[in-house]
Amino acid sequence: MIKFTISAQENIINEVIEHLTYGCYGIGMAKKWNINRVTPEKIIFELKEGEELILEELFWFGYFTRI
Repeated sequence: MIKFTISAQENIINEVIEHLTYGCYGIGMAKKWNINRVTPEKIIFELKEGEELILEELFWFGYFTRI
């Protein structure tokens, strides 16, 4: 099981959630990962069963989240 956590200020987490909902790479990420916002300042991503981790997708997701 592959998972990672993002911990940051609430406004940054809100931007990540917004990109997961509306952004080009965010929508793709949301399809491949289970996403759990455990606190206003923390999100846990867990790769869904049968999905493959592609590091390039993580890079572009991070890049496009702030654009």
